[in-house]
Amino acid sequence: MTFPATPFAAVPTLLLVPPDSDLRLYLQEAHQLVIAEPALLAAVEADLDTHGKRKKAMRLADARWRAERSRTLPGLAVPSDPFDPVTLTLGAGRPRTPAYVVLMFVLLRGYTGGGFKSCDAATLMLESITLHVFFANLGLAVPGASTLTELVNAVSNDTRSLVLDAQVRQILREQWDDFDTMLQDSTAVEGNTVWPSDSRTMVALVERILRVGASLPRFGMTALEAPKVRVHYAAMASLDRELDLSKGRRDTRARTRRRRYKKLLSHAHEVHGRVAIQLTRIKADCALLVVAPSRRALAERAVQRMRADHEALAQVMDTCRRRVLDDEKVPMADKVLSTSDPDVGFIAKGQRDVVVGYKPQLARSAAGFVTSMQLPRGNAADSGQLKPMFDEVVRRTGVRPKVVSLDDGYASAANVAMLREAGVEVRSINGSKGKKLTSKRDWESEAYAEARDLRSAVESLMFTIKQGFTFGVVARRGLSNVYGELLEKVLAYNLCRMARARLHREADMTLDDAIAA
Repeated sequence: MTFPATPFAAVPTLLLVPPDSDLRLYLQEAHQLVIAEPALLAAVEADLDTHGKRKKAMRLADARWRAERSRTLPGLAVPSDPFDPVTLTLGAGRPRTPAYVVLMFVLLRGYTGGGFKSCDAATLMLESITLHVFFANLGLAVPGASTLTELVNAVSNDTRSLVLDAQVRQILREQWDDFDTMLQDSTAVEGNTVWPSDSRTMVALVERILRVGASLPRFGMTALEAPKVRVHYAAMASLDRELDLSKGRRDTRARTRRRRYKKLLSHAHEVHGRVAIQLTRIKADCALLVVAPSRRALAERAVQRMRADHEALAQVMDTCRRRVLDDEKVPMADKVLSTSDPDVGFIAKGQRDVVVGYKPQLARSAAGFVTSMQLPRGNAADSGQLKPMFDEVVRRTGVRPKVVSLDDGYASAANVAMLREAGVEVRSINGSKGKKLTSKRDWESEAYAEARDLRSAVESLMFTIKQGFTFGVVARRGLSNVYGELLEKVLAYNLCRMARARLHREADMTLDDAIAA
């Protein structure tokens, strides 16, 4: 065998054809959806306009600020009214990435399960022949990862919901499902945060206060004067390490743990008091700041971040004292579970491991399509999530399900009555709680037995969407951002189901033609 001198030299081709890959089928199905639902492009275009107007308003505000501090020419008036992004119009500037491309990348991000800066997504963008052919036919170059992230994040969750509405309409047009059956369940999703402990949370909050305080000179403000705070922070970090290393050791006594936490709280109390004095001065400096509006917005956000962390530190100190020193059982609502995502909660599902994150609700049809996804804050009880999910499924599909199958987490007399009044014929709730709410005749009927058997289908959905689309973990933070990320993954899952249904139909048609011949 001879080895080429340049193994990666360009290979001339007359015709480049994308392979018959899953990605090609996925993009084809997404393309057909966009062509069938042109209103989606209008919604994306409106989101991009809103995003562009916000940026333009800030640029104009900065320009006005600079003009007001410069000598003006005679007869030249500087406008004084504030810029409103709603009333602004966008001029003809640099060509903007088309709404079609942005929408396709919204769906592509859900397919890859990660951001465009992740290793897997970056490799796919560079190496995929399918994407190369796709952009070549559009006459465009592949946008950069930062540009794609900004544009895709500019798409609103309302628009993502419109895409799910369009998918359901497409499924009905293709007659892949009649949506007569609704299965609902929740699942645990791990948030983008570390496992919380009082000591780790206090140390992290102080560390961020110091870090943000040190960045204030970038905005023309005096940095946080905190030599003593740094001394206390170092002591807190050392105590946190000692507490962490002593976890699970048999020789660790409760008295030693309490003593360490008492020292930690003493240092945290000193930090809280000293930072409070500094924040008063920093807030006054921010009010007198003379910088461009864009810089002022960044400065105000930094100060707000410090104030929020200062308040959170006081909250953690209080719950830690009550829990460790006073042996009090602290309600979950009083705890600070994350320094990066304030909306996470402790999610416990049966005998599974507890995770810190979210508990989304998913509704599945008989053919396996997701018809609704909602994301309550924290560890919301399943029983209170049935009615909003049912109402959304009915609105989206235009069909009142004849069969609704649930587990016993949704068992309540109110939910059974709601389903009965809505005209649901089979109201199946598994488990002992559901059995008590169901008449013996219905429970033992064939229709209810079949509805209970459908529970395995929703478990299959949870496994597939977690393993295939990384639904079980999120990269973004905050309720709205996490909802958008999970909804993108739902859209990707549905498109894959739609592509599979189309393939099966084409295979059946080919088989029928062969038999007829």
